[in-house]
Amino acid sequence: LARPELASEDLLYHGIVKENEQLVQVSPPIRIKTGSAEVCHYRVTRHGELPLEVELVDKVTGEARIVVTSELNCERRQHYKFHFTAIGCDGTHSKSATVRVTVEDVNEYEPYFLETSYTIVVDEGRLYDRIVQVQAKDDDCSPDFGDICKYELENPAEPFAIDEQGYVKNTEPLDWGKSKNYILSVVAYDCGLKASKAVLVNIGVNRICSPQWQGIKEQVDYIPD
Repeated sequence: LARPELASEDLLYHGIVKENEQLVQVSPPIRIKTGSAEVCHYRVTRHGELPLEVELVDKVTGEARIVVTSELNCERRQHYKFHFTAIGCDGTHSKSATVRVTVEDVNEYEPYFLETSYTIVVDEGRLYDRIVQVQAKDDDCSPDFGDICKYELENPAEPFAIDEQGYVKNTEPLDWGKSKNYILSVVAYDCGLKASKAVLVNIGVNRICSPQWQGIKEQVDYIPD
């Protein structure tokens, strides 16, 4: 009996699908060779949970597509591998083929800070390269959306700056007489530019005391007796 024969010579297919999509992009396309027996359905061999199915589109050409049958989550699982065969309408079947599907990330999570707030005290009159480091993370699975690409001060008028690693520094020496503490608001951005909620950084200024005369004139005239 004639049987269906898949068009792919190496019987290996690759698929890509985003977390929020319902149809897998497959290469090469799933179909049978010209002159093969008609296909009535495709049978999938599963090993554990598989939220994918091979769905027949055309009996004569054997054209099929891979559809998503339940929610995909890149953070839980990025890759699936399974096997399928084309089942002819006369009961014959093709050789088994392999499919490897990669689940691509979408930017569904926003960054969040590891601490609810940050508090630090520094001495007045000094320039610090690093006063405190704020740290945020993101639960997306890919570097494009899961890495933190920058931090930003929401009150840039204050004499402070922040770098890409989250280190806060002062841009001029602080003066306890002008301000005893500063409250900064910091936002983190992932590489897809999704912003976090702001975190507060409280920087106290420590007064440096030095001995000095008070209430004495710079020059005192003294006449003996």
